[in-house]
Amino acid sequence: MDNQDNEILQSFIEESREHLSDIESDLLLIEQQAPQIDEALVNKVFRAAHSIKGGAGFMGLDVIKDLAHSIETVLGLIRSRSLVPNPEIISILLRCFDKLKGMIEDVSSSNSQDISEYLEALNGIASAVSVGPKEQTQTIELTLPTGLVAFRLPRQQLEQALGQYKYLLILKLDMIQDIHAKGMLPGQFLEQLEQKAGIVDMLIETNLLGPLDASTMVGQLPMLILAGCDLPPAAICEQLGVQADGVFVVTKNMSVVPVDLGEHPGPEKDRICDQPSDLQQTGPVPAQACVGSGQATLRVNVKLLDNLMNLAGELVLSRNELVQAAGTARQDSVNSATQRISLVTSELQEAIMRTRMQPIGNLFGRFPRVVRDLAKALDKKIELSIEGSDVELDKTIIEGLADPLTHLVRNAADHGIERPQERLAAGKPATGRIWLKAYHEAGQVNIEIGDDGKGIDPERIARVAVQKGLVSPQQVQAMSEKEKIALVFMAGLSAAEKVTDISGRGVGMDVVKTNLEQLGGQIDIDTRLGKGTTVRLKLPLTLAIIPSLMISCSGNRYALPMVNVVELLRIAPNQLANRLDWVGHVQVLRLRNQLLPVVSLARLLGHQQTEDQQGRILNIVVVSAGVLRYGLIVDGLHDSEEIVVKPLNGQLKKVGGYAGATILGDGQVALILDVVGLAQIAGLDSEHLAAKACTDTVMSTATATADRQSLLIFSSAQSERFAVPIDLVDRIERIKASDVNVVGGKKVIRYREGILPVYTLDEVIKAGPLAQRQDLLVIVFDLGGARFGLLASGPVDTVELDQQIDRQTLHQDGVIGSAIIGDRTVLILDIHHFVEVLAPQRSGTSTKAECDGRPRILYAEDSGFFRDTVKDLLEKAGYSVLEAADGIEAWRILEQTGPDISLVLTDIEMPNLDGIGLAKRIKADRRFQHIPIMALTTLASQLDMDKGRAAGVCQYQIKLDKENLISAVRQLTARAQC
Repeated sequence: MDNQDNEILQSFIEESREHLSDIESDLLLIEQQAPQIDEALVNKVFRAAHSIKGGAGFMGLDVIKDLAHSIETVLGLIRSRSLVPNPEIISILLRCFDKLKGMIEDVSSSNSQDISEYLEALNGIASAVSVGPKEQTQTIELTLPTGLVAFRLPRQQLEQALGQYKYLLILKLDMIQDIHAKGMLPGQFLEQLEQKAGIVDMLIETNLLGPLDASTMVGQLPMLILAGCDLPPAAICEQLGVQADGVFVVTKNMSVVPVDLGEHPGPEKDRICDQPSDLQQTGPVPAQACVGSGQATLRVNVKLLDNLMNLAGELVLSRNELVQAAGTARQDSVNSATQRISLVTSELQEAIMRTRMQPIGNLFGRFPRVVRDLAKALDKKIELSIEGSDVELDKTIIEGLADPLTHLVRNAADHGIERPQERLAAGKPATGRIWLKAYHEAGQVNIEIGDDGKGIDPERIARVAVQKGLVSPQQVQAMSEKEKIALVFMAGLSAAEKVTDISGRGVGMDVVKTNLEQLGGQIDIDTRLGKGTTVRLKLPLTLAIIPSLMISCSGNRYALPMVNVVELLRIAPNQLANRLDWVGHVQVLRLRNQLLPVVSLARLLGHQQTEDQQGRILNIVVVSAGVLRYGLIVDGLHDSEEIVVKPLNGQLKKVGGYAGATILGDGQVALILDVVGLAQIAGLDSEHLAAKACTDTVMSTATATADRQSLLIFSSAQSERFAVPIDLVDRIERIKASDVNVVGGKKVIRYREGILPVYTLDEVIKAGPLAQRQDLLVIVFDLGGARFGLLASGPVDTVELDQQIDRQTLHQDGVIGSAIIGDRTVLILDIHHFVEVLAPQRSGTSTKAECDGRPRILYAEDSGFFRDTVKDLLEKAGYSVLEAADGIEAWRILEQTGPDISLVLTDIEMPNLDGIGLAKRIKADRRFQHIPIMALTTLASQLDMDKGRAAGVCQYQIKLDKENLISAVRQLTARAQC
C-alpha cells in the first residue's frame, strides 16, 4: 500500500470513529423514547451505519460493509416505523456496533472476522417484523412506464427497501452496450454499483432476446436492477455512466416514474461518505495494510487554532523587537522586549496546553451503556445522572481514567445498589441512583462517583481482611472506621459473597488506587451504612507541565515530581545514631514507629560520595509511587517550580532512574527522577513494601503473628543484630578467633571430639561481615541430622517477643522478618533456609511426597505469618495445602472438598472456632472421621496435649520444628499417598 492509499484508509478510520462516537448514547435515547420515534435521531444513527458501509465497500473491507448493511436494514425498519425499538433490539444493535468498532480499529484482520452470529441476530429482527396475513402474502408488481413488469416482490420486502433507502431505483441496462462496450465485465459493474447503492433484486429479461435459432439475433441483452441509495438519481447516472432514460424511481406508493434530471444532489449530510472526489478513481484499497488503532489525533476548536496563529505572529514580532534592541545595546529596550516575549510565551504555552484538553464528557459518555447492561445483568433498576461533562482534562489523564472509573461504576452497581425488593423494604425507591460528577476545585479536577445504595460495612471489610491474613485482629481493634474502609485498597481483598463476571475476584480497588497515583491523583471513600457511598478522585489538569521539587546531589540539580513527594525530613547530627540503622545491605530510618528504607541518591547514580554522615544534617525526601515508599538521601533541598517535561532521546532512554528532562531558567538541563526506577536500581522489592502503602492511614508494618516467641539475640557485624528461635538452638560455645581453621576451603572448629563446620551470616544472607574480634561465639544447630555452627559476636540475650513481626520491609531469603527490640532493628533468621543452603543433602525439603499424586492438607491457622511459612514448607515437601484463617473457614472448606483431604493441620488458639472445637466437629461427622488431625501450635504442655487427644488430635508438633513436622506429616499421610 502506498502513502496515498494509507492516508485514505486512515481517513476512513478517523471518520468512522467520529460516526461511532455518539452511537451508544443515541441508541439509548432511542430506546428511552420508544414507542415514539425521533426520526432525526434515527436518521443520524442510520447515516452513520450507511456512511461506514459506503466507505468500507470502497476500501474493500467487505466484512465491515456486510455488518454495517445489516445494521442499516434494522435501522431503516425503525425509521419507517415498521419496528419498535425495544430493549432487546437495542441490545443487539449495541453489540453489533461494538463489533463494528472493533473491526474498524483492526482493519488489517477485519476481512477474516466471523460475523455470522451478528448477521443472524440482525436478520432475525428484520424477518420478524409483524405484518398482517394478507399483507404478508401480497405481491406488488413494479411496472415501467412502457408497460413492462420489471419486478414482482412481496409487499413486506418492498416496504423495507423504501424505508431503508432515500431513493429506490430501477436501472434498465443493456449488458452489451452499457457494460461490455465500455470494457467492463458484469461483475465489475455490479461491484461498482454496490459501492454506491444496495442491490435489492436483479434479473435478466430473457423475453426480449428472441429465439436462439433465429437468423437475426437481437443485438441486446437487457438486465434490470432494483437498487436503493441515498445519492440522488442524477448523481448515480453520472457516476455509473448510464443513460437517464434507463433509470426509474419507485415512489412511496410503489409506482414507477422516470428519473427527473433536474434533481440536484442532496445536502452534504445525506451523502454516503464525505470522501474527496479523487477517491472515485483510486479503486478499492486492500485491507491488508495495518493501520495503528491508537487515536493519535485530536479534535481542536478552530478558534483555538486561530489564537495559536495570532500568538505565533506576536512571538515573531517580539523576536524582531529583541533583535533590534540587542543591536542598539539599550537596556530598557531589551527589558521591554524580554517582558513582551515572556508574556506571549506564557499565553502560547497556555493555548498549546488547551489543545490537549478534552471534555470529560467523552469518557462519561460510555457509562449510560455500562449502567444499562449492568442493571439488566443484575436484575436491578438503576438510573445514571451525569454532571460536569464539559470539565476538561488532559487527554492522557482521560485515557488513564477509563479503567478506574469503569471499575468504580461497576462496583456501585454490583455492591452498592440493592435489588428493587430490598430497596422497597428499606423505604427507598425501587430504582437506585448512580451519579458521576466532575468539577474544578483548587486547581485540580474533582470527580465523584456516588450511589444511594447500602454503603460499605467497615466491620465486614475488617473481618474479611483478617480472614485473608492481610491484617491481624490486634491491628483491626486499633483502627477507626475510616481506616477499616481503607482496607478495600489492599491487594487480594474482595468482600463479594460470590465470584461473578462482574466482581468478587479480589482484583480491582488496589489497581484503581495504583493507577490513580500514577496519574498524580488521590482517592477517598465516604460511606454511610444503608445510605450510600461516594468515591472522590482528585486529579491534576495535565501531565505535560508538572510541579516538581528541585534537589541537588553531587553538584547537579534534579527534579522530583511533587506527586511522588510525601514529606521532607532534616535529621540533625545528634539524632543520626538513634534514627538510622543498617540492616544487611539496606539502611533504614525509624519514622513514627515504622521502618522506612532509605537510599543515597548519589550512590544510586554512581557519584562519588562521603559515607560518613556524622557531623552534618541529613536531608531525606520521602517518596512514593503506588505501593512503593522509601527515602532518598540528597545533598540539598530547593524550591518547587513548574517544569516542562521533555522526553529522553538516544542512549538516555536505556538508563534507568530517569523519567525525562527539563530546561531550567538559567538554561541548564535537569533530569527528572523516576522513583520507581530508582527503587529498582536500589533493589527495593515493591511487593515486600506493598503492605506499607495499602492505606493512607498510619498502620503498623507488621502483618504477621502476634504469638509469643522466645528468641536468642546476637550480633555479627558491629552494627547489626539478629535473632533465632531459641528452641532451634542446640548449644552456644565461646571460642577464640584462632580456633577457626580452614580445611578444604571450609571453616571448621573442634567440637566434642569431632569437627563442626561453621559459617558466617554473610555466606547465606545479605549482611555485613563478621566483626573482627578475638572472642567469638558459635551458635550450634542440629536439625534433621544437619549439624553446623553460626559464628557470632556478643552480647547475647534472650527475649520473649510478643509484638508482631514485620515480614515485608527487610524480607530476603533466609530472613523471616524484622522487629524493633530494645530500640534496635533485629533481623529474625530462617534457620531452615540455612540448612537448605549449607547442607542441602540433609535438608528434608528436597524430598517430595513419595507416592503418585499430591496429598491435600487442610491447614487452619489465624496467623498469616505462620500460615505462609508452614504452607511453604509443606509445598516444598510435595503437598498441596488449603488454607483457612480459623476453624469456621476450615470446616466450610472441608464440607466443600469432602474426603479428598489427607490430613487436617490446625492451630489451637484461633478466633470464631478454635482447634479443639474443629477437631471435635470433624470426629463427630461420619464423613470425616477417618481424616487424621495434627495440632501445630506453641501450646504444647501436657494439659494441652490431653485436651487435644480427647478431642481427636492424634499428634502435636511445635510450629518451628520443621524436621519433625515433615516427618510426622509423611507418616500420617502415608495411607492416603499409597
